[in-house]
Amino acid sequence: MGHQEQGQTLRETWALQGFEVESVEIEESTDRGGRPAVKLVRLHDVRGVHVCPQCGKRHREGLFEESMERRWRDRSLGDFETYVVLTPLRIACCGGTRVEQMPWEVPGHRMTRRFFELIAALCRRLPVSEVAKMAKLSWETVCRVDKTSIELALGGDRPSLDGLTWIGVDEVSRTGGHVYFTVVTDLKSGSVVWLGEGKKAESLRAFFEELGPERCARIEGVISDLGPAYVGVIAQAVPHAVHLLDRFHVIQWVNEAVNTIRREVFGGAPRDELGRQLKVKKWMLLRAREALDLGEKRLLGRLLRQNRTLQRAYLLKEQLRGIFRYGWIYLGALRRALEGWCRMAVRSRLKPLVQVGHRLREHMEKLVGGFEHGIKMGLVEAINGKIAQLRRRAHGYRDPQYFMLKIYQTCFLHDDPWAQVIL
Repeated sequence: MGHQEQGQTLRETWALQGFEVESVEIEESTDRGGRPAVKLVRLHDVRGVHVCPQCGKRHREGLFEESMERRWRDRSLGDFETYVVLTPLRIACCGGTRVEQMPWEVPGHRMTRRFFELIAALCRRLPVSEVAKMAKLSWETVCRVDKTSIELALGGDRPSLDGLTWIGVDEVSRTGGHVYFTVVTDLKSGSVVWLGEGKKAESLRAFFEELGPERCARIEGVISDLGPAYVGVIAQAVPHAVHLLDRFHVIQWVNEAVNTIRREVFGGAPRDELGRQLKVKKWMLLRAREALDLGEKRLLGRLLRQNRTLQRAYLLKEQLRGIFRYGWIYLGALRRALEGWCRMAVRSRLKPLVQVGHRLREHMEKLVGGFEHGIKMGLVEAINGKIAQLRRRAHGYRDPQYFMLKIYQTCFLHDDPWAQVIL
């Protein structure tokens, strides 16, 4: 685009908003750090009206011009950072004087609306650190833009708790360590509807208090793990609801048992080649068999044939996974299959698996109920996977409120308007 075409585009763009382009200047940097030159688009107001930023009232006249001109960051023109420059007016309104609000600015951000929309759209596609490099802005500035855009997309409110009938409750790490959020999911819509700090009983109790007695009475069922903090609160808040056990947590019990057996068999520091290989390749023991490629299956088979104890533990784990993956029609047959597995686990004389067998037998009905009610049992863990991916992509979040907004954006806003902005 030539200079004449560029100038014409600028004049047309700002004339639509009631401003004239007085000049376009290149300002050279005076910093020793070598900050690049920027482009300044100076405007003149021809609207004849001035808007109060607090109440939105329109005034025909202003009191006086500000002593200093102001700059708003705009989309770049060519290879230059571009700023819109104007000296705003003071107006008498709301019991004092206020600096007028410009039609292009986003309140709280010294940038034009179209630049704000560009940053918000890029934050849906890239990590904040990458957007900050591209836009030559600070990390904090891009975070503030992203937070504001999510709040606008949410309408300023958290998801509604009306209409909940089946919910999933779980904890997810906020930092990758031992700092957690309590996550409540609507199992009908597949959306996160509530987040709370920590994973203690008080965290979940705050959710039920916010839900209120009337809406608690409509809860038909809850899926969670068997953590005592959650179980007691659920039994107290919704005693009439069906409490189901997520199959993922049962598989987690078995995986932990298999890994414990591996450590017991080979001790702390494996002395032979088999022990060293299984220490390095332990992920193959714990991963779903169908997720392994042919070469990995053959290697795992060779390793397991050399140790019958570990082979027996691995086969029991895969047999239980097979029971969960089967599309059971008759619940009686499912109970018999699970009872048979529990008997084999107890007879294996492998203490970690014996414990899993007794524990599974104790909570059998909570597990079978998931097949009976036709609820998506893996949905809660799928949500947790999305949240973990968010955390890894950002290398952690310093601001927990910002992390909560990102979770709502990813796991609740299925039609995010900022994701549809054309760049």
